[in-house]
Amino acid sequence: MSQQSPHKESSAWGNFTRYLEVGSYNFANRQIDVYENGYLTRYNRSHWEDQFGCLADFRFGQNWIKNWSEPQKISSEEFELLWEQAGNSKPMALRKESPSEPPPWIVHFESGKWNGQA
Repeated sequence: MSQQSPHKESSAWGNFTRYLEVGSYNFANRQIDVYENGYLTRYNRSHWEDQFGCLADFRFGQNWIKNWSEPQKISSEEFELLWEQAGNSKPMALRKESPSEPPPWIVHFESGKWNGQA
């Protein structure tokens, strides 16, 4: 379980469980957050941020495990079901547009300027 940033509108929804689909360079391709109040949000590289949250900007690896522990894997079918459910959750109808540019951490990494975690 994680806690949301107090700067996002989802901060009052309670703790959440985060599900990630990890892709190229071990960054998240897609993400689903399931909140205690029953709301779900979802993010991908084209809609990576809104007023409720944002796509994880932390590269999966040993530092990830050090900070958040070993992940629990789910099947791709389970992930797809949650992705669909998140698409029908109340926040989806209310969410604002994502920035039009790609996630900055991906741009920095692909440009060779990445100084982030391994």
